[in-house]
Amino acid sequence: MADDSILRDARTSLQDAINFSFDAQQPDGHWVAEVSADVTFTAEYVMFKYAIGFDLSDGDAMARWLLQDQQEDGSWALAPQHPGNLSTTTEAYLALKILGVSPDNPAMLRARDFMIKNGGVAKVRFFTRFFLATFGLVPWSAIPQIPAELILMPPSSPLNIYTLSSWARSTMIPVLIVRHHEPVYSLPNGRKVDNDFLDELWVDPNDKNIPFAPSLSSLVAQGDALQFGFTFADKVLALLGGLKKFPLRNRSRRKCIEWLLEHQESAGEWAGFFPPMHGSVWALILEGYPLDHKRILLGMDAIERLSITDARGKRIAPTVSPVWDTALMMSALCDAGVGQDTRVGKAVEWVKARQILGPQGDWRVYSPNSQAGGWSFEYENTWYPDVDDTAVIVIALIKHDPYFIGSRCISNAVQWMLGMQCPNGGYGAFDYDNNKLWLHKIPFSDMDSLCDPSSADITGRVLECFGFLLSHKEGSWDQTLRQQVDASSQRAIAYLFAEQEPFGAWWGRWGNNYNYGTGNVLRGFVHFAHCNANVRKSVERATQWFASVQNADGGWGEDLLSYTYPELAGKGESTAAQTAWALLSLQPYRPYLDPSIEKGIRWLISNQGVRSENGRSWSTHLYTATGFPKVLYLGYPYYHHLFPIMALNKYIQAVAQAPFMTLTLPVPILEALNRPSVLLMVIGSRGDIQALLNIARRLVSSQLYRVRVATHPCHRSLVESEGAEFYSVGGDPAEFAKAFTENPNIILSAIKGELQPILNVFHSMLDKYWRSSVDGSASMGCAEKPSKLLQRPFVAETIISSLPTLAHVHCAEELQAPLLLVSVQPVLPTADFPHPFTMTRPQFAFRHPWNRLSYKIVELV
Repeated sequence: MADDSILRDARTSLQDAINFSFDAQQPDGHWVAEVSADVTFTAEYVMFKYAIGFDLSDGDAMARWLLQDQQEDGSWALAPQHPGNLSTTTEAYLALKILGVSPDNPAMLRARDFMIKNGGVAKVRFFTRFFLATFGLVPWSAIPQIPAELILMPPSSPLNIYTLSSWARSTMIPVLIVRHHEPVYSLPNGRKVDNDFLDELWVDPNDKNIPFAPSLSSLVAQGDALQFGFTFADKVLALLGGLKKFPLRNRSRRKCIEWLLEHQESAGEWAGFFPPMHGSVWALILEGYPLDHKRILLGMDAIERLSITDARGKRIAPTVSPVWDTALMMSALCDAGVGQDTRVGKAVEWVKARQILGPQGDWRVYSPNSQAGGWSFEYENTWYPDVDDTAVIVIALIKHDPYFIGSRCISNAVQWMLGMQCPNGGYGAFDYDNNKLWLHKIPFSDMDSLCDPSSADITGRVLECFGFLLSHKEGSWDQTLRQQVDASSQRAIAYLFAEQEPFGAWWGRWGNNYNYGTGNVLRGFVHFAHCNANVRKSVERATQWFASVQNADGGWGEDLLSYTYPELAGKGESTAAQTAWALLSLQPYRPYLDPSIEKGIRWLISNQGVRSENGRSWSTHLYTATGFPKVLYLGYPYYHHLFPIMALNKYIQAVAQAPFMTLTLPVPILEALNRPSVLLMVIGSRGDIQALLNIARRLVSSQLYRVRVATHPCHRSLVESEGAEFYSVGGDPAEFAKAFTENPNIILSAIKGELQPILNVFHSMLDKYWRSSVDGSASMGCAEKPSKLLQRPFVAETIISSLPTLAHVHCAEELQAPLLLVSVQPVLPTADFPHPFTMTRPQFAFRHPWNRLSYKIVELV
């Protein structure tokens, strides 16, 4: 039994967390927490407003925020406790200098030292270099050519805007306009094409025309034909002036602006996050839109809605996460038993109202499905619903109301997700089959984030949703849709098998990192593990890995550096989110008394130190979410809150449902207990049994089924040689053949009673065929002890039978089991004379009385 103290403390911790959730709920029912990221968004906001001439009266608050985020070594990092980053540090330094912070300020001197020691501005990534070029701090010749004519390429071409990921597409289209104009804005020291405003951050300020790609000769030496081709094309475009004077340029610019205007939300947003909002307003201004134009004002208002101002200063969030936060919180609170609380009901209605059913959506370009029905991450983002949000919301809505499974809302969402499954069986986040990874060879792709390919974590989440639907017992939903979900799930499982790392984990694209990917997949496998031996083997490897990386304090954590150094997988400071991911992954497969689970629960209980008015939560100081691996990391505060709610509740439920000591069984026994039972019924000689033995061999070799063959004792060695269980029904085919040979006149022999011994044997066999379908021991009338029965009691879940056994249809009907009939002889039923063993209730035409009479004769014989 569980320690009473840990159970009591877990209940208290759970209730405190529930109270904290309701304390944080917004008046209209939803939840939203600040999405944290590095300082580049705030720095770029400062640069943009200064360049365009917008008001910067809040500059002191932004400078305060930027300075408080600096690390001891003078750098700015991508995430807390992460090494300093040159691009982030350069942008923060430039923003501070624009805001009037002196270069002699100790913080600025430390930043300068960090930059020079690590290679200076010459080492920054593409987008930082791009922003520097707009102030003359880097020559435009050091920026790759990005011709606006890209917008004209049709979707059928190998390279077009829709082969880019949703985020790259919505960010790059404004960049096409900015690259065309090549603006150079003023800085506090004036407007100069070769500005020395940041010279102190260069190792060699006399050489700023730094190549953005390796030389063509080095690419030839490396044998990298693809990157050579892209780099060569860029040089040709540069010689042609970037195509600025070509006839299609004006049309291309107009097309870019039309695209931006079409994709702007009614409230002003573009794609729900800062880079496309910032870039789109910028592009419109460069194309002549006045600052007081409605589109510009709406766009700037949308950007301002990303700002947060508090005692720490003013900053810009990369995005907002209200739908994501609310969906996960709803799911957690439903798990915790408060799903019927009116406050949760209010959140449910808030989420339902945000399902995207309109004609918008870039996903329509390539998806084979035209049914809309997804949800997006943000308040306003009708063009980019995402699979992850949609899967979580479907689960949460049905947890709240089990009978909602049959609603049009759920049907639309599931159909939309099915249409987003990629050909490889996996799922990306926003687009269908967006997997042209060769795009990362393009010169400006130094983030390896131009695509949205299938990922294990998204696929695991969808599999969790589909498994939840397939195992749901209440309500009803379309059976055709159910079959589609089942087929999709099998393809997703095959994809996940291929993605599993040799050490048992899965890489996480959208959360840090192997903890997140592995956790999502293991939760996705729960429904399918009981009937798929390969899933169980995969689960065993993954759960062993999770248990092996548990920290000594009982928690789990993983450093973001694991994206760079895979040997750090599963290693890092314990966090509430990652501890909960591990627990939720282990709990379906291990008993609650498992030491890893108990230690993890104790860690959650003892580290719940953040207080609200009525509740408690956990620290959020470390980021556990990923925007772009190695480039952008995110902090979702509620990850550290709602996942622990789920883990604590699952532990409490496990204890409540297990009043007796839990027995831990070895994996081979668990596999034997979980395999579906298939019964093969056979009557006749070796030639008659051989066809069914071939079927048995295939089933046994798959290791997915428990296979039993019920037949005559003389076939026992044949059956067991195939690895199947043998069950004796008695009888001897040689005796049957002898009886009919010696008594060729069947009717006369029957009248004389000469066939009675054979009939008695047949009656006994019919009885034993029934017993073979439910018998788990030798004590139920078997003439001989069945082999390999040290497992769970055998109950046939599928029956495969030869035609003459006669008992097949009755056993299948009684057990409500699928029945497959196999004939070793050709069976050619016709409309006039269907075979008597293949039709149980034939429909007879009145004009064929002799046909009908023939059935009576067969039954009499």
